[in-house]
Amino acid sequence: MIRTLFTRELLGGAVTPLPWVLLGGAQIVLAWIFLQVLEEVAGLDAATRQHSLTLELTLNLFGFTAVILMFAAPLMGARMLSAELRDGRFALLASAPVGSGEIVLGKYLGLWALLSPLCLLPALNLLLLVGAAPLDAGQIAAATLGLWLVAGLFAAVAIHASTLSTQPTSATLAAFAVLLLLSVIGRAEQFVDGSLSLFGWLTWNEHLFWFLLGAVRLSDLAYFALFSGVFLALAQRRLDNRRLA
Repeated sequence: MIRTLFTRELLGGAVTPLPWVLLGGAQIVLAWIFLQVLEEVAGLDAATRQHSLTLELTLNLFGFTAVILMFAAPLMGARMLSAELRDGRFALLASAPVGSGEIVLGKYLGLWALLSPLCLLPALNLLLLVGAAPLDAGQIAAATLGLWLVAGLFAAVAIHASTLSTQPTSATLAAFAVLLLLSVIGRAEQFVDGSLSLFGWLTWNEHLFWFLLGAVRLSDLAYFALFSGVFLALAQRRLDNRRLA
């Protein structure tokens, strides 16, 4: 059943214009950033460069794509359950011999798959420099992995938000609010003792930063796995409550 729901969401999303509009718009902006970074780096001699070309491109391209994902995930994921709850289609799905966990997981994997092409865009842009400039393939692979994990976290937040309301617009705003909170919560460390605060660890962009540097750390992998699992568990709990109501 998970595979059926996954295929349904993937194919259903692929025939709507939103993913393609986001993908095309993202590529236009990434191409502009790509050319701007190349122009800046080309104007500097080796002695004045502070970072490698790979690092400059990675921080700019992958960092901007993460911001796009923060908007794309709520827009694409809010409809997956909230629209079905509004239209009464969820009642038919709930009457089938399938658990809430399978419903959540199938829709989550479908949304994650729809977001995955965005995660590949920065690396595809960097392929243009193969053979023309020295690039760190390991760093690019780590950055792509980090961005893909970010997309997985954002998809989990969007799926959870879609269970909170029968209105897709409200679910979209709720998902974006949670993602915005997870983006800025690290700044709260300036108001407390940084050695004792966990606010910095709760911020997703702090973990993505290490991937962009080419470091794949166990703590960062655990962060994305833990928080994605938490939001999916909350979504399952919410659906269970709706089925009992």
